[in-house]
Amino acid sequence: FIAALSFIGGCTGRSYLIVDYTVTPRSQYLKGQSVVIQVEDLRKSKAIMEPRALRVFPDFRNRFGLAWIMPNRQRILAGEHDLSELFEQTFKKRLERLGVTVVQNMDPSIPVFKVSMNTVRLKLIGVKWYATVSCTAGLVVNEKRVAGETVTGNAERVRVIGRKGADIVLSNIFSDVVNRIDVVKLFQQAKLI
Repeated sequence: FIAALSFIGGCTGRSYLIVDYTVTPRSQYLKGQSVVIQVEDLRKSKAIMEPRALRVFPDFRNRFGLAWIMPNRQRILAGEHDLSELFEQTFKKRLERLGVTVVQNMDPSIPVFKVSMNTVRLKLIGVKWYATVSCTAGLVVNEKRVAGETVTGNAERVRVIGRKGADIVLSNIFSDVVNRIDVVKLFQQAKLI
């Protein structure tokens, strides 16, 4: 009975995808800097999964189980989030690892680190998962955008039994795109350092 119950539980759908974000090494290069994070959704299509991928995840509700993969390979759970929160929490982690203090209150004297979600798509074609992520990150000082960078990435992975391949391909490309944003260069372009 217990084995049957475990099997049935293992077959039930998941309402979320798992995103393991690979955390960058810690540095204090931007220590003393403070920002407010704003995330905007500029995606033309709000659907994350294309129809064939959605058939594998029929219970998907646009939620993401986030975890930090630390430099020592430790995996730390960071909660379940919607897409905007996923980007916000990940960039917050990225900035804090560089020594930046992320504040909540909007103060005109504090720069805004603005993240635009351009594309987040997951496809299943043949026996492969394909993921595309694109975002723009920039700094807004005194309500004027003074620095910005757009990064786009694509990844593919052969589908294995179950849903894990989708999680892995999305985690890999999401981490790659976020970590390719040259945060230090953005602060230099904005003449904040």
